[in-house]
Amino acid sequence: MKRTIPLLLPLVLASAAMAQTAGSTPPAVEDADASGNWSLAELQAVWTDLTEDGFTAIDTNTDGAVDAAELQAAWDNGVLKPVEG
Repeated sequence: MKRTIPLLLPLVLASAAMAQTAGSTPPAVEDADASGNWSLAELQAVWTDLTEDGFTAIDTNTDGAVDAAELQAAWDNGVLKPVEG
């Protein structure tokens, strides 16, 4: 039993970290132009390290904007992570 605990600890910690984002909602992102979705610049206001490639990966329907479903999917899949600060 004592040997098992050190082996399982990283898995438990990783599961706890993922549980914090999965099923929860991403932080509020201002829709500055009231378009009903978010641009790269609007998302970068929250996730300052988001790149154009990252944005393209989130924009799964390739319409050049991120809608609420795409934002939630990126959050649930850990593509977008909680902002420290």
